[in-house]
Amino acid sequence: MLCFILQKIPSTEIRMPFFSIVIPAYNREAMIADTLNSVLSQAFTGFEVIVVDDGSTDHTRQVLKEKFGTEPKIKIILQENMERGAARNNGFRNSSGEYVVFFDSDDLMHADHLETLHRGITQNQFPDFIATKFVLRRENRIIHSDLANLTSGTYDYRLFLNGNPLACNICVKRKNPGLLLFEEDRRYAIKEDWMFLLQNLRHTKMFLIDKVTITMTDHENRSMRTDQEQIIQKTFLSAEWIKKNVPLNRHELRLLHAHANYFSAIHSYIDARRMKALEYLWRAVRLNGLKKKYILLAMKILPGKKMINKIFA
Repeated sequence: MLCFILQKIPSTEIRMPFFSIVIPAYNREAMIADTLNSVLSQAFTGFEVIVVDDGSTDHTRQVLKEKFGTEPKIKIILQENMERGAARNNGFRNSSGEYVVFFDSDDLMHADHLETLHRGITQNQFPDFIATKFVLRRENRIIHSDLANLTSGTYDYRLFLNGNPLACNICVKRKNPGLLLFEEDRRYAIKEDWMFLLQNLRHTKMFLIDKVTITMTDHENRSMRTDQEQIIQKTFLSAEWIKKNVPLNRHELRLLHAHANYFSAIHSYIDARRMKALEYLWRAVRLNGLKKKYILLAMKILPGKKMINKIFA
């Protein structure tokens, strides 16, 4: 792997940080500065930032060098394009904090994010995994995530059999001997976080803090809003990977494949392929029974995306 570290913190300034924030970046010249400024504005100051530029072809590297090249808290690593799993693993291996916070280059930390995590860690006996909640910002609207109705407490892999409500907004204990890093095979790119969480939480638990401390920007270039057919293919591919790598019983496997079909139905609907969406949705019903969310999706699919957009225009 071709990898360069652009900047080292002078030895006189080195202090062991509590958090290492790992941020993979690919072609984020328009967003990376806002993301990093939100990190540097944290009320809790015991952290380092490791930005791993994953072979950007725009001006991301120039922005990083010009605006943050002398910032002592930020370490910039350059690597050839290997996708986010490899970038996150590279950042993790170069981290020194007690906990590693995985964060995306197009999201924003609220000023109390690290403070909230630190309080949750110390109050809950230093868990292996810990997370807070987030909201989505779509243009001028704020949308609550699938985490909104979950209460504060511990969760395991079963939460993720119905998809990944966290995205990759997770904080992990660095010195965890059982920790398995991200799959680096680029065939699974955009789904590696789901696989990572299911595989690790099969053997440990995550503590969820009932507080919103992150805003996720739902922009047009976000990975989950690009090629819908590719997203569907990767969903089924990652479900097969999970089946092979995570011990699940028969009922859990049915839930896993029901989610893959339900998720694919959503993205077929987004792609205006009504018949395909209904086919996937019917498979989900056969695997998991008739659920409220399936009925709600069917009510969108049947009239079609164009009609729904006209109704709510």
